Amino acid sequence: MTIATTTSRLLAGALIGVSAMGFALSPALAKTLKLAHVQPESHAFHKGAVAFKEALEEASGGELKVDIFSNGVMGNERDLLEALQIGTVDAISVTSALTGTFNDDYQVFSLPFLFDSYEHAFAAMDSEDIRGKIEPDLIDAGIRPIAYWIGGARSYYGLQPVENIGDLSGLKLRTMEAPYYVRAWEDLGAIPTPLPFGEVYMALQTKMVDGAEGGINTYVSKKFYEVAPNVAMINYVYSVQLLHMSQNTWSGLSEEEQGWVTEAAKKSAEVERQFVLDEDASLEETLKSHDVKVTHPEIGPFQDKVEEVYTMFRDEFGEETAKLVDEIRELKPE
Repeated sequence: MTIATTTSRLLAGALIGVSAMGFALSPALAKTLKLAHVQPESHAFHKGAVAFKEALEEASGGELKVDIFSNGVMGNERDLLEALQIGTVDAISVTSALTGTFNDDYQVFSLPFLFDSYEHAFAAMDSEDIRGKIEPDLIDAGIRPIAYWIGGARSYYGLQPVENIGDLSGLKLRTMEAPYYVRAWEDLGAIPTPLPFGEVYMALQTKMVDGAEGGINTYVSKKFYEVAPNVAMINYVYSVQLLHMSQNTWSGLSEEEQGWVTEAAKKSAEVERQFVLDEDASLEETLKSHDVKVTHPEIGPFQDKVEEVYTMFRDEFGEETAKLVDEIRELKPE
């Protein structure tokens, strides 16, 4: 018997003994997933990421671990989507608007005034019928949605107050890089200016833009009130936020591991959505504490102005995709 064979048998015996005593085998056997997002650790998206990590590690008994990279340290949202496709990151959280640049069907969530409440948005996000129609092409592109979070209701914030739709005329407004966001604000009279999220604070501070659109919960967490102390609550988009996993990562998991991921993703959505709802319930008080002027413009004129956005959507994607709009509007929240 060679020394190598003897050593191997001794090592195998030692591992069996350790296992019999109830100790875990080498932690090197655990798989560690990289999860990245662009928000600070105080944000709802980070809370969702932590919930996913904790639920997955508990369900797997530590066999699957998660390292979270927050604050955009692994790049902006477009960088993250590209990294997911090539496999340098395993999971990411990004907006449906950016997801829509990789799969047109997700553009439906960027249509203004599509939802009339959080509950309506949740009903669409949880609809197996709707998800069954929009997810396959995205998965074919290497991006697997595993949870649907909410980014809050998007409104206006800026250097000057907006009391009515006329106050938007000529304002240079930062928007996301999404065609239906841009078109909506054009129709509302503003000058939309797409910028990466990480540049918003400086753009407001230097008056490169007059204002921006976005989730007001994010406005608070990023302290945009320091440079843009006015908010107009129009809630024109209930922002759908996706937790995606690389399809390559998913395919490399066993069926049991995929089950753990699915359950952990479900838990993350419950935690993240509730965090946003709790934030929203006290949002006006929070804004008041930061000396933010909050206005509530009449919404009817805003809705009337953006009807052409829906025409643009139908013309671009055809009636089959446009049927998603009708299906979503007909959904009845539980």
